Amino acid sequence: MSNLHKQAMEAVLKAAEIDVLGTLEEQGIKDRYSEEGDQAAMDVAILHGYRVFMRICEANGLQADADLFAEMAAELADDIANDRGDAD
Repeated sequence: MSNLHKQAMEAVLKAAEIDVLGTLEEQGIKDRYSEEGDQAAMDVAILHGYRVFMRICEANGLQADADLFAEMAAELADDIANDRGDAD
């Protein structure tokens, strides 16, 4: 990973951390490591992934929406699961 990519990833992770903390506060979740806290963190992760997906598509003139994101994410998850199964 290039230096630029590392810096960008760090910026995204810092933004996500702020969003996680804000979500926990908004939802009144006191224990960050509870099941509800875990769910809030995963929701933020998925939302950030969606936002990045949409921005990349828009920057490249591609039509995209939440349904396409969900479909492609599911396909990727299946591919990753299959790759892990092949490695065993």
